[in-house]
Amino acid sequence: MRWESVTRAVTANIALKIVSVFFAVVLWFYVTAQIEGTETVKIPLEIVNVPESLIVVSDAPRHIEVTMRGARSDLLKVRLFGSARLTVDLAGAQGRHLTVPLSKGMITLPEGLKPDNVSINAPRALSIMLEERVSAALPVRAVFRGALPRELILVGQPAITPDRVIARGPSSAMRAVSEVRTEAIDIAGRRGKVSLETPVVRPRGIEIEPRTVLVELDVARRAERTIEGLAPTLLQVEEDLDVVCSPASADLTVEGPEELVRNLTADDVSIILSVPPGSRGTFAVEAEVILPAGIDSFRLSVKSFDVTVSAKR
Repeated sequence: MRWESVTRAVTANIALKIVSVFFAVVLWFYVTAQIEGTETVKIPLEIVNVPESLIVVSDAPRHIEVTMRGARSDLLKVRLFGSARLTVDLAGAQGRHLTVPLSKGMITLPEGLKPDNVSINAPRALSIMLEERVSAALPVRAVFRGALPRELILVGQPAITPDRVIARGPSSAMRAVSEVRTEAIDIAGRRGKVSLETPVVRPRGIEIEPRTVLVELDVARRAERTIEGLAPTLLQVEEDLDVVCSPASADLTVEGPEELVRNLTADDVSIILSVPPGSRGTFAVEAEVILPAGIDSFRLSVKSFDVTVSAKR
């Protein structure tokens, strides 16, 4: 009987009691939120309005530590939503080495917090180094990794579009850069004509545009062929001299892309012997071989030619 009385007392007007408890909890949170408190937090630091011709090269901290006093609800907003920040404005900055004291007036605060209730802990000042901003068009070099099997060959040089990118950065960094490179392109398993949109590696401290380039390459079958009986061409021979070379011809073996090697003729290659002015007698001359672009390697049937120079009879 006694237990039933307790149960009736608890369950009577249950909805009203739940509402009362709810409003009591809300009121407690509201009153607690208005209680003043102190919070030490890190807020973002921004550097703005850097003159167009200059660039910041020193490492500025991304955050500063401050202590704030205010209503707990306002402090909670700062901690959860990052609604406070400190801004360093370099508009009209003079010189290349600046020491900027950090002050409360640079801090943007959410409504409810006052700058007078904020103190900056660290850093108290910012050391900023500026350099001249330089831009240049830099060539792009394709970088490859992996290896092709022996029976395949990369035809010529890859085509890169665009073949130059615009680089912008501090003068000291730009002086150290003469080209930019693509990320490594894996050529293992490639066949035929290949087009790849490839990111460009950004040098440290430098911005580039565009960030990707189109790399086109052609992987073909490797072929070998020997052209026999090629007569060398003699250069720098005086008119009143007789010049004889031995042997009178040589065989040239070339390796390269199948189509290029198959269509190669004797008219497409030259064996050049340069005779030094004033030379007399017999001496050995190493040949210079001129080949079409794309030939991977070559070898002559002789290492050198014996050249005999004498006066005409």
